[in-house]
Amino acid sequence: MLFSGETAVITGGAQGIGRAIAETFCAEGANAMIFDIDEEKGEACAKAIRGTGGAAKFFQCDVTNVAEIEECMAAAAVPFGGIDILVNNAGVLHTTPIEDVTEEEWDRIMAINLKSVFFMTQQVIPYMKRRGGGSVLNISSLAGRMGGIANGLGYTASKAGIIGLTYGFANRLAAESITVNAIAPGTTQTDIIKAISPERLDALRASIPLGRLGTPEDVANAAAFLTSKRAGFITGAVLDVNGGMFVG
Repeated sequence: MLFSGETAVITGGAQGIGRAIAETFCAEGANAMIFDIDEEKGEACAKAIRGTGGAAKFFQCDVTNVAEIEECMAAAAVPFGGIDILVNNAGVLHTTPIEDVTEEEWDRIMAINLKSVFFMTQQVIPYMKRRGGGSVLNISSLAGRMGGIANGLGYTASKAGIIGLTYGFANRLAAESITVNAIAPGTTQTDIIKAISPERLDALRASIPLGRLGTPEDVANAAAFLTSKRAGFITGAVLDVNGGMFVG
């Protein structure tokens, strides 16, 4: 197993990539603290994991609200005596054309996708220091690497910002034995891509060198490695999980 009882906080953990990460981490011996705004899906996810013998607990949390982040982080540290891993996965997609993006939509994208990454990481640092170190993993996107294909530019900007935060946090937290890395998934089969038309999805699938869309499990397997002790000398890295759509 990759983990031996480490406790992981996973934002957006109720569904899609976040749920796959929570399930994979628990299967590998970790405890999953699931943060999500959706109480029904979050409780269902935690219950399902416990039903297979894993350790999981749900916390309803608006990751755009710093006070809620602080409160939920403190609560998540209680069940297993601390926090070792943070996965910043919460995010939303938009496909609005440049000319139609409103200030309200832009601010919402930035708050969920980017602001949350900064403040979740800020708030977990004291808990990781108490453990003598830890691992932060940020879920960016292919769009943040090369400007996007079918998504709106608010999404692109927020995901590129996550990569910048990953580099900055990695530099500043290395002295505390906290590693900070990112994964940049390509088009992945989750509910978030429902905003993309079937025709556009077919075109995207055809453009992927490996010939298929990614799965949440593809990302989860990479996440498990990057947050495990096997990746203990890796920090400030961005791992592309995209079937060959972007290489470099």
